[in-house]
Amino acid sequence: MPKSVLITGCSEGGVGYAVAEQLAAKGYKVFATVRKVAKAGALASNANATVLELDVRDDASVKAALAQAGNVDVLVNNAGFEVWGPLEEMTVDDVKDQFETNVYGPFRLITGVLPGMRNRGSGVIVNVSSVAGRVAAPLNGLYAASKWALEALSESLKYEIGHFGIRVHVVEPGGIETPFGSNRRLVGAAAGMESPYTEMVDQWQASAGRLNAGGATKPETVAGVIVEAIENGDKFRYPAGPDAELVFTARKAMTDEQFESAMRAQLGLTW
Repeated sequence: MPKSVLITGCSEGGVGYAVAEQLAAKGYKVFATVRKVAKAGALASNANATVLELDVRDDASVKAALAQAGNVDVLVNNAGFEVWGPLEEMTVDDVKDQFETNVYGPFRLITGVLPGMRNRGSGVIVNVSSVAGRVAAPLNGLYAASKWALEALSESLKYEIGHFGIRVHVVEPGGIETPFGSNRRLVGAAAGMESPYTEMVDQWQASAGRLNAGGATKPETVAGVIVEAIENGDKFRYPAGPDAELVFTARKAMTDEQFESAMRAQLGLTW
């Protein structure tokens, strides 16, 4: 019997969509979840994929989707978004909103599938983090905080459930060629409001692409890394994309001060 996989955030054009396509082509029984079924595109007609409506922010929606999926052998927590702007101009509600999708959502799915995986003595959980899950940048403090939290949950979980034959992996993409950037919720100076942080926003936006001269990584490439984690799973963390590899290599080799200086030089930041 083919293994069943539940993937969150499978809107057309994104990483989740690409993962669903690749796993369906390999014969997996795929449950591709989206907040609005219409956004699943051609997955709706894929013979090996079932499109389910799922809002990771809603307990009842999560329970309903898991009930429809039945036994889940592999969970891919991919759904996420970014609140972007200066921390001083954020509110506690912004923090709650960011964590509701990026941390509480995966937590709901993880705790929903774990009893079945534990009872069967097998399973794989892949949490899609980000380069921001290990290196925070200006203006993405809330997003980075949510991804650091997801990485911490993943690391603890790895120790807790490995005993039951369940693997946990974290995939850490850099910039990806998806609608993710255009779906960011901009706050304060980032949204064009008059602000003492306007110059910083301008500098940061002007730096886009300087870490990866070849352009953003294709979603299919990141999906391939996720598939690799599912099928081989020989390490806990999987960087995805040349910019992620560059940042992690530099961060590991340098002190905090050296890293900041190198990144400022690379990105042209004088703020």
